[in-house]
Amino acid sequence: MNSKAKERRAILDQTLSARASVVPAERPAVAARQLGPIAEQANIYAEHVATRAKLYDAAKAEGRLLLEIDPKKIRATEFCNRLERSMLADDPKFVELVNSIRARGQMMPIRVRPLKNALPFEFEIVFGHRRHAACLALEAESPDGCKVLAILDTNAADARDLVLKMYYENEDRHDISAYEKGRMFASWLESGLYDSQRELAAAVGFGEAATAKYLAVAALPPQVLTAFGDVRTIPMSWGPTLSQALKNNQSAVLRAAERLAQRKPPAAPEAVLRTLVAAGSGKASAGRGTSREESVRIGGRIPLKVGSGRNRIVLKLQHIDEATQKLMREELKDWAEAWLRRKLEGT
Repeated sequence: MNSKAKERRAILDQTLSARASVVPAERPAVAARQLGPIAEQANIYAEHVATRAKLYDAAKAEGRLLLEIDPKKIRATEFCNRLERSMLADDPKFVELVNSIRARGQMMPIRVRPLKNALPFEFEIVFGHRRHAACLALEAESPDGCKVLAILDTNAADARDLVLKMYYENEDRHDISAYEKGRMFASWLESGLYDSQRELAAAVGFGEAATAKYLAVAALPPQVLTAFGDVRTIPMSWGPTLSQALKNNQSAVLRAAERLAQRKPPAAPEAVLRTLVAAGSGKASAGRGTSREESVRIGGRIPLKVGSGRNRIVLKLQHIDEATQKLMREELKDWAEAWLRRKLEGT
């Protein structure tokens, strides 16, 4: 090796030696500078995750956790206060609800409670049975289904908590009928949730008299309920009146109810009430055989009352001038003649 080669080798050895001595000393400092911000970010993220977990747990415990759930994983509660017919495709209000959710989505969430060992169901409805049924009806229309927007309420594990939340949610919207409310109260008593009407009335903030009226509507015999067609048309105040009619003469009231149930089209609720009360009081066949009149209300007035008897139909007009009465008589005669010809001659 000549002198120049030796010189180059010495310089290379010095360079390598210098690098070896510098790198170990610099690496810890570099690592510290790089890991400091990373560690800080990791701590911030951990705190964020912990905070979200606390908020999640708090929302879950307080019944504020909002979920999107497959409606097939949700079942109705045994305390459901809705009639089955109010969740069928031929119910006008249910159709209106389905169309609303189809067009605008579910505006108000339902409330559910978690279930254990109840597969395929994972949740049970606290309130919102009609909204759940509407989402089930819409699910088949979309390849992705129709999720139910629901609040998870872990506090509703207690049956009393469940039924009272269901009750107050419906009360706030005033859309549950007297019969449905009475049936709901009756189920609470039958299941032992409340020991007496007095205890139940105190829980819902009602007087005992009002509670008794709702229960009276729900306790009406099937024949009487069928006479009204849609039991949701029976006001709470009619419960005691119909109960008294049944007490006075049950067999006559039930016979009258069976006849009313066969009417096509069905009689108006007020007419059904009058007929049943009359049957209970023994006045159904009084006088010359004419039934109690049915009133026709138009624009706040009653221009027409319709009654019937043996071989006759009676029309009573009020607030109608003579010219209009004459025209009505002529048109009724023509209509009645044409109607009878179709019936009697088959034309």
